[in-house]
Amino acid sequence: MSRTYDVVVAGAGAAGLAAATSARQTDPSASILLVNGEDRFPYKRTKVSKAIADGFSADEFAVHPEEWYRDRQIERLDGVSITAIDTDTRTISFADGAEDVTYGRLVLALGGDPLFPRIVRPHEQGSFFVLRTARDGEVLRERAHRAKSVLIAGMGVLAVELAYQLRKMGKNVTLAGATPQLMPRQLNARAGEILEDVLAANKVKMLFQEEILSFERNKKNWTVEMLKHAAHYDMVVFCIGVSPRTGEARAAGLTVERGIVVDSALRTSDPHVYAAGDCAQHPDGTVTYLWHSAEDQGRVAGVNAAGGDASFDELPHRLKSRVFDQYVFSIRKPREPWEFEVDEFENERQFYALYWDSDGTLHGAVMMNDEDYAPTLEAAVREGWDRTRVLGALELDDE
Repeated sequence: MSRTYDVVVAGAGAAGLAAATSARQTDPSASILLVNGEDRFPYKRTKVSKAIADGFSADEFAVHPEEWYRDRQIERLDGVSITAIDTDTRTISFADGAEDVTYGRLVLALGGDPLFPRIVRPHEQGSFFVLRTARDGEVLRERAHRAKSVLIAGMGVLAVELAYQLRKMGKNVTLAGATPQLMPRQLNARAGEILEDVLAANKVKMLFQEEILSFERNKKNWTVEMLKHAAHYDMVVFCIGVSPRTGEARAAGLTVERGIVVDSALRTSDPHVYAAGDCAQHPDGTVTYLWHSAEDQGRVAGVNAAGGDASFDELPHRLKSRVFDQYVFSIRKPREPWEFEVDEFENERQFYALYWDSDGTLHGAVMMNDEDYAPTLEAAVREGWDRTRVLGALELDDE
């Protein structure tokens, strides 16, 4: 006979941990199971890409110690992943022979899986490196110690952070990607140029608007053929994004498009199942990939799974990163910047790009190297400050 829980949370990343926490706060008497598919306490994943050079212990990034879960009577099932969901019997099956469990409400916080180029067939993926989990980071770091040259496929924040870490380890690093600039989702063109100059000064080679056509492995390294370049590398790392993990939900008959389709309560097509974080697709069709957004979604899903009443209203969340000597900050940088009025401010060290809505309030921003004002800028975007207030608070000269 399977064990039964009032709330089961599948996944222990930002969304899953927040869901378990808010479910406990909502219903102090509920039985809660947190299914943690990794071999360590739930941890802050965003720290991994910032610690490759120096290394980290298995529990260094843990969000809470063992007693935190014990004190809140949140049972954890570590090192196992769900393999099947039966929505008729409300039963979850696991890999590795773990006993099935039955749920009253289920929160799917399954995250996403790293993407590979189409030329890499599924059985070849293990020959390359990705950076999603702490275990990925440990494997990558161990191999990097024996490498001299590394190709990183990607131009996003993860690729840039990894390039920084590998340069700290003394590796020859090349970034290659299809975009014409670094971090195009977070930075505007000028901020991308500034960051590009910094990476070039630190001997990171960048190949923009490039596509990998083929790989060939010999005893020593990889021969990589691209549209405009060909070279040999000891390691190849893919940082080209993630795909929402939806296989289990799709097999269970839940509605799945890009992600697991949810409503404003984060309820799926089955009223007893919720989804949150990188695996969830919201009513406007979006899938969010920021840590703090996943936390917010987890809180809402956990409240509702425990019998409460909450809705998810997407707040703007900032992305921040430190690479080489740069502090990079971005919040709600628009995908169609031409639809907004934009002001840019730049001096020898700092840079701002401010995007204004038609009513004169601040829609989004990109900033470099003015960390003290990051909380002010985040508040200005979230609260829709007007131009006078924003420029005054940030001490920016409008002339």
